[in-house]
Amino acid sequence: MENQTEKNKLKEQLKEEISNWQTKMDEAKLQLHLGAKEAQDKIDPYVKELELKYEQAKKKWEEIDDASEEAWDDIQEGFKSSFKSMSEAFYKAKQHFKDGND
Repeated sequence: MENQTEKNKLKEQLKEEISNWQTKMDEAKLQLHLGAKEAQDKIDPYVKELELKYEQAKKKWEEIDDASEEAWDDIQEGFKSSFKSMSEAFYKAKQHFKDGND
């Protein structure tokens, strides 16, 4: 049952992380909405990439309960990779909005 406890702990941590990313995406969308059309066109692809990464992470989160012992390490690494990708996508979007250039 120790593994189940680890799964539950990880699932709660990931739920919080996913919630944080939802907040960041909402903020980015608001900034995108408030920005000039030219800036919107430049940032929109990055926001879409961030949304895609977010949905992928959410899907993986939902798969935790069904994970076998063998898949557990892969799932943990997958989450690390997903959140790193989301961080990179968010950073790119933020930089383009801040700088206003490519």
